[in-house]
Amino acid sequence: MKAHPITDYPYRRIPVLAVALLLVIMQTVLMRCYTGADWLPSMMDGITTIGWFMALAYLAWFIVGTVSMYRMNIIVSIAGILFWLAGSFIVCDIMVRIVGIAYIPFAPTIPFRLLFGIPAWIAILLWYHLQVVEETALQAEDFTAPEAEKAAPLPQEESINRITVKDGSRIHIIKVEELLYIQACGDYITLVTPDGEYIKEQTMKYFETHLPTENFVRIHRSSIVNVTQISRVELFGKETYQVALKNGVKLRVSLSGYRLLKERLGI
Repeated sequence: MKAHPITDYPYRRIPVLAVALLLVIMQTVLMRCYTGADWLPSMMDGITTIGWFMALAYLAWFIVGTVSMYRMNIIVSIAGILFWLAGSFIVCDIMVRIVGIAYIPFAPTIPFRLLFGIPAWIAILLWYHLQVVEETALQAEDFTAPEAEKAAPLPQEESINRITVKDGSRIHIIKVEELLYIQACGDYITLVTPDGEYIKEQTMKYFETHLPTENFVRIHRSSIVNVTQISRVELFGKETYQVALKNGVKLRVSLSGYRLLKERLGI
């Protein structure tokens, strides 16, 4: 089973929470304007129904990420919306019948909910499919790369023991041993340390050839990790792996990176 693209990548959690909060605000305001209900029931409706929506979206990955059948994806799309509507009805019914909050009938809000929910649900499923396609492409790249290119390490240059990062008028000096890992980010790289993250305009190849080889290994085309920070290596998917660092971050490992990592760790 593929790891979830949100929970296994901590840097995505804050944007997802921000999107969920935005959806809650949008639904609360629009429901208030659409139904003329008070702010309190509109807000309760928004929080609970969007929470239920996000829970369904989270669970949908375990179907989309493992089953690529076209019919199954259609079933997931329809079932997801139906389950969301059913949960929304239960929420509204509880507010009216059990809590005793005055609220309009559920049926007139269905068109609005569909207009609001269907685009959001489709966007989530499309993003999931993009993650699957990206993962498949990365696996294909590892399988088709020439074996000689994978096996032959780059010539090692003189090792560096510190890295300087200019941040406006300040210059940060980072000791190499303080590095947890390096992540590629377009034309830049992100240096991750216990004290924070620093962005530097530099290539991954430079650090691959200048960092001490006994402590650093390039496990993926977008990641270089400090092996002293690895707590475990675990299966990520079919014939793919990921490393879990001591701070809880998980990084994907390519097939060629896994071979280098095994050599470096002596496993």
